[in-house]
Amino acid sequence: MKLENRKQCPYCAEIIDNKAIICKYCQSIIGGGSVEKAGALVRVRVKTYEKIYSGDIFVPQHLDRVSDVINDSRHFIILINAKEESKTTDTPVGFLAINKTIIEWVRLIGT
Repeated sequence: MKLENRKQCPYCAEIIDNKAIICKYCQSIIGGGSVEKAGALVRVRVKTYEKIYSGDIFVPQHLDRVSDVINDSRHFIILINAKEESKTTDTPVGFLAINKTIIEWVRLIGT
């Protein structure tokens, strides 16, 4: 497939077919809608082996809960607006992909 027939998913940044309606990587609805119409951003804290991150995880409209996103077939979760938490300060990271095998827990923030 030629590169001009492809585009970048606005949610997960993977390269997908230009005619795609749903991203095959993150299952987000593409085109003709904002994040609010296609799903919701949910603020979470994620603990890995050595670090704790906070950020927003996108929950597509066809999934009901954050746990549905965590337990789907993908190997990574994507955090946007992410920060690495430490005892003294939070370091902005921005976009972060975390391998699900190293996650110890996930907690919702502000619910």
